[in-house]
Amino acid sequence: MSLLVVNNLVRHFGADMILSGVNFKLEWRQKVGLIGRNGTGKTTLLRLLTGQQEPDKGTISFSKGIRAGYLKQEDAVNPENTVLREAELAFAHVLEMEARLREVEHEMAAASGTPDLESVMEEYSVLHDRFDAMGGYDNLRDIPGVLKRLGFGPNDLTKSCGRLSGGEKTRLAIARLLLSGPDILLLDEPTNHLDIEATEWLEGFLSNFGGAMVLVSHDRYFLDRVVNSIAEIENTRLTTYTGNFSAYWQQKEANRTRQAEMYEREQREIAQLTAFFEKWKNTPSKKNQAVMRMRWAERIRQHGLSGKLTGIAAEKVAPKGKAVKLGIKPTQLSGNEVVIFDGLGKRFGERVLFENVTGLIRRGERVGIIGPNGAGKSTLVKVLLGRETPTSGSARLGASVTVGYFAQDTSDLDLDATVLENMMEVGEMEPVVARTHLGRFLLTGDDVFREARLLSGGEKNKLVLAQLTYLKPNLLILDEPTNHLDIDSREALGQMLKTYDGTLLLVSHDRYLLDQVTTHTLEVADGNVTLFDGPYSKFRAERTKRARADVQPKAKLLNGAEPAINRGTIEALLGQRPAPPAVPAGMNAHQTSKERQRARTQVVATERRISELEERLRLIEASLSAPAASDNVLALSQEHGGVQLALSEAMEAWERASAYVEALG
Repeated sequence: MSLLVVNNLVRHFGADMILSGVNFKLEWRQKVGLIGRNGTGKTTLLRLLTGQQEPDKGTISFSKGIRAGYLKQEDAVNPENTVLREAELAFAHVLEMEARLREVEHEMAAASGTPDLESVMEEYSVLHDRFDAMGGYDNLRDIPGVLKRLGFGPNDLTKSCGRLSGGEKTRLAIARLLLSGPDILLLDEPTNHLDIEATEWLEGFLSNFGGAMVLVSHDRYFLDRVVNSIAEIENTRLTTYTGNFSAYWQQKEANRTRQAEMYEREQREIAQLTAFFEKWKNTPSKKNQAVMRMRWAERIRQHGLSGKLTGIAAEKVAPKGKAVKLGIKPTQLSGNEVVIFDGLGKRFGERVLFENVTGLIRRGERVGIIGPNGAGKSTLVKVLLGRETPTSGSARLGASVTVGYFAQDTSDLDLDATVLENMMEVGEMEPVVARTHLGRFLLTGDDVFREARLLSGGEKNKLVLAQLTYLKPNLLILDEPTNHLDIDSREALGQMLKTYDGTLLLVSHDRYLLDQVTTHTLEVADGNVTLFDGPYSKFRAERTKRARADVQPKAKLLNGAEPAINRGTIEALLGQRPAPPAVPAGMNAHQTSKERQRARTQVVATERRISELEERLRLIEASLSAPAASDNVLALSQEHGGVQLALSEAMEAWERASAYVEALG
């Protein structure tokens, strides 16, 4: 049964066509990643699905009784409620469903042997299926636990929602939505304002969610781990692809290649047939042949090379949309020691962010800075730049270091000045030079005369990146540069950073970007600053492996202290091995048997997944040990880290599923 059917949807804004001829269906457990460049209509489509806007044409049909939950980019919470109360109110709907399920069980017993039994059993089946679809329902009974996973500590639960930051409100809105138990999740950029730990927990929840989902995201790793199909909006049309984002990427490129090849073949054939016609059309002995060739050329134009009336000629491949053209080359070489920490410490009142941080970052190193929200990542950067005063010790730059800094909130922009004026403030340049440079970042035409305050988040990011590339520093410090950027712009940023010759400090929650461009990982967490040799996926896989073995990762604490985090602390901080879900109370023998069968199926599925990942890891390692000329070693290395991470996660899922089977008996 389709939960949602969209038929021939059309939407205009004024004279502009935003969506045309949009068709798709949504089934149970179908998880769709909705992608496209900024401004193509993704949020508009979600608003149409939720009834906030009306289509100009077409229909949107939900199955009877199906409940959709919508998370906007900036979702609102009741400022008068506490954090805990806001979450509890959302969970009330699930409790109502549970109460009704218990009532229907009694009604089934009372209706035994009567004509009413069939209708009562049908209602029970629907309710039970919806409970199964909620995935993590039993875990969600622990509302404080859900809030903790999304970054709310015990002291936050009694905080008024009106005192929350924008990021905290978004995280609370996510918790509230998940706790409400919808059948369809409609999510618009849910990972905005989430740190890596919360993002990975949300990945796990959504992966196990048994309902349906439409997810707007620019996070490639998140899409790869959560969705099983992709819907792309491009040139007002929606095209669907089977599989996650990586599968879509390969399919799209393969489709473009095949389409281009077929189009060229057809055009060559048409040209040859037309040339024959033009040459011999007035020659009596060959006129009939010429006419036949012209007819064949027309048939190819309409129906392709097959010439069959049911065929369709290949269309010319549409050019890819304009891309940001990033590039940066330092104008001078820095000294070998670029960043020097000497007993650095920073605290706010009684709260210690970090202390006794000692070490250095050398020329050419690319360091990804990670850690929970509020742990001190941005503060560490600001202390280095002299924008914050350390409590103890010092942080300084080495010889001949020139800095390019991207602030997370783009606060260095003059919001009252125009785009062009902001650009010209960074150096002496003529307006034509500034406009040419801005054009590489798709800031063109009248856009350059707009005040910076009127720009979207993505446009502000592009303006700051334009400034940085013009300055050509030898140390780039970027604090969450991918916020508000679409996938194509993120890809362009990644390509720029890969070719950058200077030293890089990158604060980011974008795991794909971290794996793509960094060589080291600096974690700021729980008062410690830890340096690890390798990108994020390698750090994550090693940390998981060591946590299981009760051993700390092969990393050094810049604090100078010996690693002393035991298994309990690792689990508390990182949520690596949560307790198995409790067996639902009140199940009868039939329900217990059905639940036991479902749990065993999950164990078998995870075992199969582990086998597949282990085999893929073996093949990658074989290729890396003796690469062929055609092998892309860099891509294989990156995939190796991703497969290791996926294998660790699959092992954790198997452990949880096995423990649950044992609990069921």
